[in-house]
Amino acid sequence: MGIDRITTAYYRLPLEPSGDAGHGLLDLEELVTVAIHADGLVGHGYAYTIGRGGRAIRALVEHDLQPLLVRQSAEDVEGLWRRMWRGLLYVGRGGLAAFAIAAVDIALWDLRGLREERPLWAVAGGTARSIPAYGSGVDLPKPLDGLLRQVEGFLERGYRAVKVKIGKPDPSEDVARVEAVRRLVGDGVDLMVDANMAWTVDEALARGRGLVPFNPFWLEEPTVPEDVEGHARLARELPMPIAIGESLHAQAEFERYVAARAAGIVQIDPVTNGGITPSLRVLRLADAAGLPTSSHYTDELSAHLLCTSKNPIYLEKHAFALDAYLERPQVVTDGTVRPTDEPGTGMRFDTAALRPYQGE
Repeated sequence: MGIDRITTAYYRLPLEPSGDAGHGLLDLEELVTVAIHADGLVGHGYAYTIGRGGRAIRALVEHDLQPLLVRQSAEDVEGLWRRMWRGLLYVGRGGLAAFAIAAVDIALWDLRGLREERPLWAVAGGTARSIPAYGSGVDLPKPLDGLLRQVEGFLERGYRAVKVKIGKPDPSEDVARVEAVRRLVGDGVDLMVDANMAWTVDEALARGRGLVPFNPFWLEEPTVPEDVEGHARLARELPMPIAIGESLHAQAEFERYVAARAAGIVQIDPVTNGGITPSLRVLRLADAAGLPTSSHYTDELSAHLLCTSKNPIYLEKHAFALDAYLERPQVVTDGTVRPTDEPGTGMRFDTAALRPYQGE
């Protein structure tokens, strides 16, 4: 099955103004879609950003990756991933290159599922099952009453776990917000907290200790992802697990975290991690280390991929849901999700819904 051509599109999707401690205020998501045409079939993939870099991702796909892939066999998905990675090695090994490779890799896996007439979870070697999901807000700017209303909404949808952002300049404000959420949800609901890389290691240690009375299920991205040893120190000295993954753009980065015992929860994102191909390798790495797994964003794809993991504890249902732009949004049932059963990823964008937001 030779690849005939690759087409792309670029969209600027408005977001409800929101924010976190690491990225500041957010009001725009960029979406880059990729379609790979091969022998009458079309595989679909995508990448996203939180407002910057989308045009560069699209340009990498069109100008650099497409020439590497056209006329190549679409069947060797892992081999094509290596071809792309090596082709962008000098300017890549992460960053925008990882996002561009991911968009194409997702489309190749979708195409593989279509060709084999099997869903992604089966093609990837998994077993379909229900995965617990948690409600996740991008809510640091929300006043306390707005934060609590959001969490109440998560509980009404059946989630048995919720996540809130932390990283206010005043530590006491973080404590007050987390305490209020814990009081609202009670002891029977898991409560995750996410600092989005806002602190130094010493700050994270002090802040983490201040949150211990509220029994956080995990502390996510407490400091910058380059500081593996800092995360290892936090993993040793704090009682709650440290969760990482969304800001790691290569398998080798995950390997360093696991080797240093710097993570207690491994989170995949097949867009930011460079594709489905490396995300599956990361899940196997976590399994071998006995680490539980979760996901970041990419709800629809991650439902498939977590079904290949030994201990998938939660799938993130993110505030920036793509539901309004999908032909068939993901269904949450009793706080759980299941992967789709149709061939490929089962994820198709509604082009009519996207059209008003198309950019150049």
